[in-house]
Amino acid sequence: MLSITHPAVMKYVHQLPIGLLPIIFRRDPVPRLIVKANKELILSAKVRKGFSIHLIPYDVAGVNSVGFLAAFPDDQQHPLILAGALVEELMGHEMSVVLMSSEVNVHFFDELGREALGYRARFTSSGVHRALLKESSLPSIEGLNQSAILSYLSDWFRVSGAREDAQAIRVELLEPLFPEEFVFADMRDESHLYHGSPRVSHYTLERAEPGDFQEREIITLLERTFGSSSIYFSPKRVYDREEVADILVVTERNIIIVQAKDSPNLERTINLPISRKKSTAIKALKKAAAQVKGAANYLRRRQPAVFLMNDAEVEINLEGKGVYGLVIMKELFSDDYDEYTPILLNVYEQANIPTIPLSYSELHQYTTFLEGDEAFLEAFMKVFDWGCKTGMFPRLRVMPPGSVINDPPSLP
Repeated sequence: MLSITHPAVMKYVHQLPIGLLPIIFRRDPVPRLIVKANKELILSAKVRKGFSIHLIPYDVAGVNSVGFLAAFPDDQQHPLILAGALVEELMGHEMSVVLMSSEVNVHFFDELGREALGYRARFTSSGVHRALLKESSLPSIEGLNQSAILSYLSDWFRVSGAREDAQAIRVELLEPLFPEEFVFADMRDESHLYHGSPRVSHYTLERAEPGDFQEREIITLLERTFGSSSIYFSPKRVYDREEVADILVVTERNIIIVQAKDSPNLERTINLPISRKKSTAIKALKKAAAQVKGAANYLRRRQPAVFLMNDAEVEINLEGKGVYGLVIMKELFSDDYDEYTPILLNVYEQANIPTIPLSYSELHQYTTFLEGDEAFLEAFMKVFDWGCKTGMFPRLRVMPPGSVINDPPSLP
């Protein structure tokens, strides 16, 4: 495993929010490519034994260069994608070397920086790819509108077809670099500081029962933005010991009710048709909306609110605090937001709880760059207010501070 044989690499893995990262070691003839992505994309690569990488010329905001888009065939008609610009300061030249190599070791890491899979791989490129990379000058990151470039690359892929697929760099995953089936155990004290935490947590890529796995991973993401002491895992009602919410975040100013909805991460689930995945997401969102309302009603029943953690009563004062609902989904589909939005606006209308949906990957992006509940809720309310105004929640692209971002002109 790269994380064991070359631990210094982990600094760069953790700095990378999501995407592709080239690694070239001195005196090692085989370059490496790190793929940092969600568990669904990683499992898709394992099952399909490969993926493709498109090189896409662009002329955006006065910059003329080339970007990349890696497509992972979770669903043949709707692959999962990772895209980005080749940038001078962000190992753009090293990426060009990796993409033009015939033999590459590919290492897959999840959003939390855990190495899940590794393969010896064959890259098949062409003279057209080589010429495109040679002729394209790489832009500097200074003033680069990466958001606009990402939008361009995504739009290009949306209208591409079989011809463009045939012209992509092919990546074949030939043989594992280490066993594909293993359990990751985390016994570090600093990973288990939140209320209701177990002493040891486990991780597997393939999951028949996703519940606890996803909820603990959501907590790990939330701990980037909120202190561990603010997070309560699976608080229980006093009178019947049923769960109040999957997660409560309680700060000095606010309470966030978090409901998590995931599904098994197995070969059979990634092979489901897109229509089935969409209908499953709608059903899960409706259930989560009802759970957020139920949690809010319980917490407001008495003052101060009280719940159980490990059989001990915990009291929290709601007076003066904002109360919000957050539904974290395994996957959300951009063309279904006209159905998602009314479901969660209804929570606000009936229970006065502003509530928005985020995919797990979006939560990863939010908590990577937003520190503290003020920053988090500023983004949260930007989404919620826009949904109230237009009838459809937007999907924010949260990027590092100082990035040039092309939000919709009318988005507050």
